[in-house]
Formats: sequence, structure tokens, C-alpha cells
Amino acid sequence: MTTTFVLFFVSVFALSVHAKSVSGTVTVDKGLEKSLKGGVLFVFAKKVGSKAGDGQMPVAVQRIVDPKFPVHFELNATNAMVQGTPFEGPFSISARYSAGGNATDKSGPEGSTPIDKPIKVGETAVLIELKKK
Repeated sequence: MTTTFVLFFVSVFALSVHAKSVSGTVTVDKGLEKSLKGGVLFVFAKKVGSKAGDGQMPVAVQRIVDPKFPVHFELNATNAMVQGTPFEGPFSISARYSAGGNATDKSGPEGSTPIDKPIKVGETAVLIELKKK
């Protein structure tokens, strides 16, 4: 009985975490993948209305070292920039590749979700394509 309860609790917890996250896939523009060796992929969730480079801090960020594209990502409260920040959308999701691993390095390819399509918590099929600037 104890094992059943523990499994039930873990299953409910896993569903709860998934329901309070945003996930999807980051791809790269055709022909660009070969030039992206090593480095770090950053995936950011910002409140709708903010834009990349506007100085507003992201709500959450996931750092993926040595990404192999396509890359799956999942953002939730554990990725919060400030511990305890509620992970509540709607969001604009963006991604940036940095060869040197610096989140503020804007020399690599970037991509984001369309401004007119806010991402809600619970979405699982968010697609972002990195393109050279």
C-alpha cells in the first residue's frame, strides 16, 4: 500500500509540474547547424510585451550546453531567474546560441515565438527556429 501511495504521489507531482511548464523544440535554419559546434543554447521566457534586448529580465531561462539540434526544452519555476518568482504567462519564448557560453552574447543565431501568439503555461509544442542575423 505504501508503494502504491508513493507512486501515485510521484505521478500526480509529475503531472502538476508538467502542467506548470512550457516546452518545445529549438531547430536551426537549414545549413546553419554545421557551424554550431559546442557552445551553449539559452532558452528564455519573458512576459508578453517585452522583447529581446529591451533590458527586461526574463522570468526563466534554461541553459543547454553543447546542444545537438533539434533540441527539446522545458521551462518552469525551477528555471526562474529570481527564486520564488511565479511561472505565470503569457510568455514570449526566445532562444539564443552562444559559442562562448555567454547569455548576453548576441553574435550567434537567435529565434523567438511570434509576438502576436503569446505562449501559455502548459503548452508543449512550442517551436523556435534559430536564424542568422
